[in-house]
Amino acid sequence: MQQPEVGHDQLDMLFNARGVAIIGASSVPGKPGNQIILFALEMDYQGAIYPVNPSATTISGLKCYKNIGEVPGLVDLVVVVLPAAACVDAAKEIVARKKEKGDVAGVVVVSAGFSEHGADGRQREQELREILVANGIRLVGPNCQGIMDTYSGVNTTFDVGRYPRGGLSFIAQSGAFSVSYLEWAHPLGLVGLNKYVSMGNMADVNAIELLRYLGKDERTRVIALYLEGIGNARELIEAATEVSKRKPIVAFKAGKTELGSQAAQTHTGSIAGSDAIYDGAFRQAGVIRAATVAEFYDTCRAFGKLPRPRGNRIYILTVVGGPGTICLDELSRAKQIRMAQIAETTKENLRATLAPTATVDRPRGYTDMTGAVNEELHQEVLKIVLSDPNVDGLIYLTTPPAFLDERKLAENLVAAYQSFPEEQRKPVLAVLGYGYAVAEGRKILEANGLPTLEYPDVAAKVMANLVTYSQYQARVSK
Repeated sequence: MQQPEVGHDQLDMLFNARGVAIIGASSVPGKPGNQIILFALEMDYQGAIYPVNPSATTISGLKCYKNIGEVPGLVDLVVVVLPAAACVDAAKEIVARKKEKGDVAGVVVVSAGFSEHGADGRQREQELREILVANGIRLVGPNCQGIMDTYSGVNTTFDVGRYPRGGLSFIAQSGAFSVSYLEWAHPLGLVGLNKYVSMGNMADVNAIELLRYLGKDERTRVIALYLEGIGNARELIEAATEVSKRKPIVAFKAGKTELGSQAAQTHTGSIAGSDAIYDGAFRQAGVIRAATVAEFYDTCRAFGKLPRPRGNRIYILTVVGGPGTICLDELSRAKQIRMAQIAETTKENLRATLAPTATVDRPRGYTDMTGAVNEELHQEVLKIVLSDPNVDGLIYLTTPPAFLDERKLAENLVAAYQSFPEEQRKPVLAVLGYGYAVAEGRKILEANGLPTLEYPDVAAKVMANLVTYSQYQARVSK
């Protein structure tokens, strides 16, 4: 069998593995070695899954093998769920299999107990890497959850099962942080996922290589990057600069302080580096750096679902005064944003449609519809504002009152948005202040490409991030 080249093609084989073996598979519910099997079986995976455990004959209905050498079919990807001390010997067995059958392209080591645990762990990690990489096998981890591809069905994680497909690809040094995001988003369909990589200690496969890989991946619309530290920051920025010309990268960089940096080192063995340097370098590379977790979550989602704004003229349409004022305060602080100056005919149409209690375009770029609107009126008003050529993006805010039908309201908002041809649509952020209390309406909006948010100030920051990236792309494309 001809071996793939190390690099892009070999990473592609991991995400499209024809067979996956799990060394350390377990029949005990609740153990990672058992959960990995269960989640792998949940996916639409067309390849074979091979549990490896010398003490079991079957696990979850699958035949179990005593060692990796006994597995009869093709194995492109091996997951190792063993105590750290046993991982090096497992790596030697994997190499022996590759020499005999020529099929293993990559290994995911889920186990912890490596460079994050001091000198002994670093030595063990180095030995693990040298054994595998010297024999043309890529290493993901250790101390990670590995990879997931919702389209191919490959899944090595013990925390994330079957997931809605979409255009977001997530690279993270922290499995807990990234899984928290995905699980938070799952019930309402807030995120459509393409690829997910929990990198852990990055002994081999790292953020730089993954950025370049995902930059060429056609299904990836936006790359979410959670980073604590990396050995070659300059090369990371070079890779990000290349990729951000084609698609957005949204980053959350932890380890901003000296104490945070120390915590990062004990977590994944990473040295965080100067936060100020990262901040400036990200900006020059076109990377959108989120300041808070909420901003990171919602910016990634918005890029994954919405069209890019063609300009920086933003309008606020609200049913609620307080949240509308908060959003306006935050939006007006963003230097890259201009409040849209709508045409006189647009103002006239709004006044003719809304109740006399409404405040139309006062201040500029802001209309408070008040609560005197029914479900159908929302559709009419959204269409009026989005039809104005002076508007590049819209933030809509409401806390749906009890006298309105939540489902009907959401359907009318979707109808307004979808009344425009796809190439003419503008980014719309819908702030529903009741959060999960209006789950039904949010599911309808999300399923139809309209991101729903809970906080007005975060919505303003997300819209500013969409504009910032569009302006960056316009500059670099000249």
